[in-house]
Order: sequence, then structure tokens, then C-alpha cells
Amino acid sequence: MDLRAEGRADDGRGDLLSRLGAVDRRRLRDPATAAELRRFAEQGRGRVVVVLLARAVARVLPAPITPLTAALSVLVMADWPCVLALALGGLFEDDPLRGTTGGLLVLAATATSVLMLALSWIAWRWTAVLAECVSDLLAVSAERREFLGWLHGRCRPVPQLAAGIAGTGLSALMVYAMSHQQADSVSVSVWIYVCSGWTGFIGGGVLYWLYTLAEVPLRLHRCMDLQMAWMDPAHTPAIVQLCRVYGRVAFSAGVGVLIAELSTVAVAGDRPGPLMQAFFVGFPVLAVVTALYVGIQPYVTLAHLVRRHIDTIVDPLMAQTHRPPGHLLLSEDLGGAFQAYTHFRALRRLPVKTATLLQYVTGILASLVVFFVQRLLA
Repeated sequence: MDLRAEGRADDGRGDLLSRLGAVDRRRLRDPATAAELRRFAEQGRGRVVVVLLARAVARVLPAPITPLTAALSVLVMADWPCVLALALGGLFEDDPLRGTTGGLLVLAATATSVLMLALSWIAWRWTAVLAECVSDLLAVSAERREFLGWLHGRCRPVPQLAAGIAGTGLSALMVYAMSHQQADSVSVSVWIYVCSGWTGFIGGGVLYWLYTLAEVPLRLHRCMDLQMAWMDPAHTPAIVQLCRVYGRVAFSAGVGVLIAELSTVAVAGDRPGPLMQAFFVGFPVLAVVTALYVGIQPYVTLAHLVRRHIDTIVDPLMAQTHRPPGHLLLSEDLGGAFQAYTHFRALRRLPVKTATLLQYVTGILASLVVFFVQRLLA
């Protein structure tokens, strides 16, 4: 009797798994969408300006790209303004960088350029993971073409160059403000403007793609019929991978906040002028707002996507009627319906803990508070 009962249980389990396999929507993947997203990730290395700059030297070398040639390429593309200032500027004046302070400023700008170019090249490899995740989610969505159109539009050179030029202008304005402080002003030359402007150009491009990456969940929110696991949507492989990618983005943004705050402390004098005061307040605040937007907003939007999917799952149980019919109240299946509803409503919205996100927000805001308190005390 026990063996027969066990056999029936195994048959039922196998029958359930076979039926789940039969309705698995992963078989409905749109090959064209998946191929186009993979092509976007591959071609982006030649269309994304900051990645193109990072790879510029490595691409023209006859040898294949290795970690050594990649590092050389990043260093050359980040350092060329400094080398130009020392080589060409030295022909016309004895000290093109205007002493130790100017040299330290150029060194800091160059180091920041190296960091941004290296991270941009490394981060672009995440797009292959993102492409796979997004193609899984959009497999049967009617709005997938609109999403792809937006993605290709972000690769146009004009908005990328506009972001870079805006960064150059902001850097030039910062150097001008440093040279016009009421005390501790810095003597600057055209070469310092060139070095800082190049760093600003790279920074503008990096910010452009940070905001683009953060906008992906918002664009997915416009798409209906996203493909998720019905039993636990938050742990759909695509959602889990997206959360991992945005975890790296949040960490990078947090590092950017620290760099912005330290840079502001370094360049601000004891008696800054009005322009420097505006920069002193605005630059760290902009860094914090960016870190919160690119580090938290994607998680909030992904949680909304999962919640919407759960609402779709339990929708058959949400029949709106004044009172249930009598035969339903007496049905043996009513308890199972309540159990199913309780299960889906208790599901997590994200594969990450809310406490982790709150700690990130607290840390970012605390760094800004400490920054301003330290400045007031100084």
C-alpha cells in the first residue's frame, strides 16, 4: 500500500513538472530581440564615447587586446593633456603648471580620468549580462521595439558629446572659481584648463551613461507582459542579475560621492568667492543626488515591476462582488484559494534586503552631512 501511494505521489509530481515545463514562456523568446540586444552590447564599444576613448590606443595596436595593452590605452588617453602641457607648454614658459598647487591639481584630474576610463571599459562588459536579462523579460512584450529604439537613441553621438561639453564647461568654471578666491587663490594657466576640461569631458560622458543605465528599469516599467517566474517573481533570474548589476553601479556611485567631496575640500580655500561657494555647495549635492538616483531608483522600480506581476497573478482571486455566492463559501477549495493568496502576497518584491538599501541611503546622506559640518567647523 505504501509503495503504491509513493508511486502515485511520484506520478503526480512528474505530471505537475511536465505541465509546468509545457507552459514555460522561456520557449517564446524573440530571437530577433535577443540578437539585437547582443549586437547593441557588441557594437557599443565603438559607439559609446567614453568606452571608445578608453579603447582608442588598444584598438590601433597590432597585438590583441590584453590587460597590459588595455592599461596602456587608458593611461595614454587619460594622461595626454598632462604630457602635452609639460612637453609643448614647456617650450613657451618655464612652469606651465604654475607651481606645486597647479601640478597637484593636474595630477588629481589625470588620476580621476584614469579611474573613469578604466571603470567605463570594465562596466561596459556588464551590458552583455543586461542584454540577456532584458531579452528574457521582453520576450513576449509588445513594447519591446519601443525599448530597443530608445536604447539605440541613447547611443547617438550628439547627446553624448553634449554631455561631455557640459562637463568641460563645468570643469573650466571650477578652475576659474579657484583662481578668483578671496584667499588661497590658485594661479592657473591654459594648460590647467586643458587638463581639467578633458577630465570634465570624460566625467560628462560617464554621468550620461550612469543616468542611462538607471533609466532602464523605468523603460521596462512601460512595457507590459514582462516574462517573470510566477511562483517567485522577485527571484526570476533576470531580476536577480539586474539587481547584481545595479549593486555594482551603486558602489561605483558611492565612490564617486567620496571623490567629489574630497575634491571639493581640496580646492576650496578659507575665503572662497561667490562662484566657489556655489560650487562648494552644488558639486557634492549633485554627486549625492546622482548616487541616490542611480543606486536606489532602479531597485524601487524593479520592486514595482515585481509587484505588478504579483498583482497579475492574484487577479483571478480578486473578483469584485458584494458578497460571495453561498456555494463558494461551502467549497472545499476555498481554503486553498486563501492559502494561494496569502503565499503570493507574502512574496518578497526584491532579492535584496530593504535594510541594505536603507544603509546605502543613510551612508550617502551621512557623508554629505559630515562634509558640511566639517566645513562649518573649519
